[in-house]
Amino acid sequence: MVTSKESPKNVIAVLQERGLISEITESGLPEAAAAGMLSVYCGWDPSRPSLQIGNLVPIMMLAHFQRAGHRPLLLVGGGTGMIGDPTGKSEERVLLSTEQVRENAELIRRQLEPFLSFEGENGAVMVNNADWLGKMTLIEYLRDIGKHFSVNVMIAKESVRTRLADRDQGISYTEFSYMILQSIDFLHLFDHFHCTVQVGGSDQWGNLTAGVDLIRRARHAQAHALTAPLITSSSGQKLGKTAGNALFLDPAMTSAYELYQYWINTEDADVERYLKIFTFLPLDEIAVIGKQQAADPASRVGQRLLAFEVTKLVHGEATACAVAEASDALFGGGVASLSEAALPHLAGAVPTSPLALSALETGVSLLETLVAEGIQKSKGEARRLIQQGGLYINDQRVTDSEMLLTRETALFGRAILVRAGKNKYHLLLATE
Repeated sequence: MVTSKESPKNVIAVLQERGLISEITESGLPEAAAAGMLSVYCGWDPSRPSLQIGNLVPIMMLAHFQRAGHRPLLLVGGGTGMIGDPTGKSEERVLLSTEQVRENAELIRRQLEPFLSFEGENGAVMVNNADWLGKMTLIEYLRDIGKHFSVNVMIAKESVRTRLADRDQGISYTEFSYMILQSIDFLHLFDHFHCTVQVGGSDQWGNLTAGVDLIRRARHAQAHALTAPLITSSSGQKLGKTAGNALFLDPAMTSAYELYQYWINTEDADVERYLKIFTFLPLDEIAVIGKQQAADPASRVGQRLLAFEVTKLVHGEATACAVAEASDALFGGGVASLSEAALPHLAGAVPTSPLALSALETGVSLLETLVAEGIQKSKGEARRLIQQGGLYINDQRVTDSEMLLTRETALFGRAILVRAGKNKYHLLLATE
């Protein structure tokens, strides 16, 4: 859980230095941040049980605000989540049940806990907009809120115009109203939590400023909005996508090993920028790492640090250490520094077969095991591989085709990492 302070700098300056601000309202936010504790909110879509890697950007923004002494408000869209934001979408979403939203909201809170403290004067607070949107009557909606919105302005919004131009799909009034509902959220949090700041992704700028305008019109007060930039790689790849699939913070949906490997594969040109955005490392330390990376790209010192720090933030230091060990074992580091805690992550990274612990006690034929587990097609093929020096057991080259696998040859008495050829791995893991 994050509790330390970022620095005595104004939090807006910190966010700008780290590349975390895309747009900001010209409303004196740096001065407001210097004057006292602000309540800052960000909304989360509860349509899935997990946040994605792309959500890390606004999460880091909130974490920097909290480290500077401000209070994060985490709004789960229990009400709006059952409707849907048309931004960036070409069709209506499937509506969620109240139970689904509640379950997903609890999971999202757990995913945010490593980044934000929920204790103390500026402890994070989670709220659900179903609590107030569900109680609002149609008359209240039209009388108190609707009168402040111009339809002309609303249909000029890019995401709305795109859907209006689609004769086949169009846009329902339900989704058209999303901007108003999100603005109601900001107004409610202003009234009940003294919230004056909303953060979000750059695609949310129109919704954020609509909320700022509603507070100005309805309460004659000043509020602020700022957005994070859309983070892409130097080659234009969208953040958090690998092989066309999204990466999630929930380890049940994206393993810690997969998350680690995603960041290990960061392009050299993006490492220093990503370290600024996705870690809390001091900028001078990041600059040093950037120079080391530039001087020796093959070392991948920047990628290793980035992968470790992000995995540590999401899953904890113990898991990050274990995953790093598993990764090193497969990519040049060998098994010498592998801990037993890394075995589950290793098992999730390579094909894995179970062995009976009793079989290792008496010894089991290497050749028979290779064939039985599909590592080699036949005993003859396995013998040829051994004769060519291409078969390794726990980093040790096999020279005896009659070798028996035993607890003595296994890591921690139960793990055998087989390497056939240059990089074909298979883990044999003994259980009771």
